[in-house]
Amino acid sequence: MTNLLFQFRLQSRHGAAGEALSVDVRNGELEPWQPLEPSLQTPGFRLFLLSLLLCQHHDLVANARERDLPLAAVDGVLSVTASADWMVEAVDGTVQVRLEAADGAATLELDEPSRAFLERRMQVCPVSRNLPGTVTKSIVVQAAG
Repeated sequence: MTNLLFQFRLQSRHGAAGEALSVDVRNGELEPWQPLEPSLQTPGFRLFLLSLLLCQHHDLVANARERDLPLAAVDGVLSVTASADWMVEAVDGTVQVRLEAADGAATLELDEPSRAFLERRMQVCPVSRNLPGTVTKSIVVQAAG
């Protein structure tokens, strides 16, 4: 049986420019990205995976605030592999974080301790923690280049 691949792309903007969030989705790597706008017709499994993505994002934003990290933008891709019978087997994500510099200041960079802190805290997202222990999970936080 063939595994199923679901990919989500998240973009959020924060800070002085205001707040905005968008999520795109695609099934497999060859499909085009499409905006995800949940509705009553959205399949339940897709909503479940969206909740995983949004929980990760929420924890990143909340913990950045706890560390007084002024977020400017968060861009991420989450790939979820499921078995042919719709059981989640692996969650892999990469999140790029850009910080907002104060007026007239040089660009603020995400330092290693802060990056590691955010990564660690995202691992305790309640949705992620409720996945079976057999699911491999990897979420990497990077400074936006």
